[in-house]
Amino acid sequence: MADHLSFAQLYIDGLPVDGASETLGVEDPAHEEIFTTVPTASLAQVDAAIEAARRAFDRGPWSRQPARERAATLARMADALAARHAELVETAIRETGSTALVARWAQVDMALEHARALPELFATLPDWEHNELPLADSLDPTGRDVVLSIRRYEPCGVVAAITPYNFPLQTSVWKVFSALAAGCSVVLRPSPLTPITALALGAAAREAGLPPGTLNVVVEAGSAGAELLTADRRVDCVSFTGSTDVGRRIAAQAAPTVKRVVLELGGKSVALYLPDALGPGGLESGVATVFGSMAGQGCALQTRVLVPRENLADAVERVAGVARSLRVGHPRDPETAVGPVISAAQRDRIERLVAAGVDAGGKLVAGGDRPAHLDVGYYVAPTVLLVDDNRNPAAQREAFGPVVTIQGYDDLDQAVDIANDSDYGLSGGIYTGDLKLGLSVAERIRSGTVQVNRGIANAYTPMGGVKQSGIGRERGVAGFREYQELKHVVVAGAR
Repeated sequence: MADHLSFAQLYIDGLPVDGASETLGVEDPAHEEIFTTVPTASLAQVDAAIEAARRAFDRGPWSRQPARERAATLARMADALAARHAELVETAIRETGSTALVARWAQVDMALEHARALPELFATLPDWEHNELPLADSLDPTGRDVVLSIRRYEPCGVVAAITPYNFPLQTSVWKVFSALAAGCSVVLRPSPLTPITALALGAAAREAGLPPGTLNVVVEAGSAGAELLTADRRVDCVSFTGSTDVGRRIAAQAAPTVKRVVLELGGKSVALYLPDALGPGGLESGVATVFGSMAGQGCALQTRVLVPRENLADAVERVAGVARSLRVGHPRDPETAVGPVISAAQRDRIERLVAAGVDAGGKLVAGGDRPAHLDVGYYVAPTVLLVDDNRNPAAQREAFGPVVTIQGYDDLDQAVDIANDSDYGLSGGIYTGDLKLGLSVAERIRSGTVQVNRGIANAYTPMGGVKQSGIGRERGVAGFREYQELKHVVVAGAR
């Protein structure tokens, strides 16, 4: 078995540096024990990282290099990460509590695939595009000269990337590789719960030969450094993935300097089953995916199941049967489908929400407790709540754990109303054999992503939300544009 990654230094201005604050213990949620420590930055070191990033952008070569040259450097960085594949997988298991399957496939392999594909995609984009001027407007008033009106895309500057605990490598790759490909410089600040893979990015950047200051990695136990990153005028963009509550605070902190923000926040996504999609297997596999994906700790997971009311009783039994059948246990056990949640605080939060849902009239049909056979680890049994009122807190608030609500609808219009009756709008799914109908329903769902029968999540597909699920997009061309400024350039002959 490979060992987990271990780092004794931060990465600031191109160099490994000792942390100036106390070391931070990283807890294994399956064992409730500290398995390693990492250095942490003082506020002065976060300030130094911002200054290094500012200097690198304003004076360094990175932003002025051709996109193909940046892509080549980032390919070397991806190679350096890939060389640590086994250690990254082991780190994901220990650091996040991912099952071995999820750690390998979703935590690491997808992240490495995106690390290679994002710079390659960016290198295919034009630096400028013609504006869609009417032909007559392409001539100057004398009619003797042609006016060139173009859109030029330029890097926005210094990016503060603040990442969550659930998919730490993947979300860091989305932000760091997209911003660097666009020519920005970056200060990466990971969640204190899962800081190790962020330091791996710093080591990979050094191996790849990124110019000093282009990427800086700072870890902290608290939030003072993150607050400095969001408020400091030297930072041009804050890209944050995490809870809606924290996202609101970041938006407020960024407002005085009018910097751009990219916020990928919470979700309460629906899985809307039309009558023809309730045959054997589909409903079960969808719910199993929720429970098995980081024990439900995914903002885009479809945790609200909607079915026709005449099929509700049968669907409840089927979903409850899935919840009861899934093995909850240690992440390394190949039979385990559901591992631990990240911390005692998160487990307690999930339990409070389930209790609130029951108090509001929801019926607990599976789970709702801690597995009796596991006395160590932050485990929550896969939980299913039957709700008949969409105002139930379990149907409205993000659990971020292995909790699913199931609800009946009378007709398609009511189903769409229930789907849209949420503060969130990150993702969702519609399941039907009638693709034309599925597409028409998808157009009515207010969400950043809607999948009909299946989804695609790769480097080329944008992700982001509407309403309180966020602002902006990650991945794909839309994700690159978040890290670019649009400049209008007009060229005509001298008078």
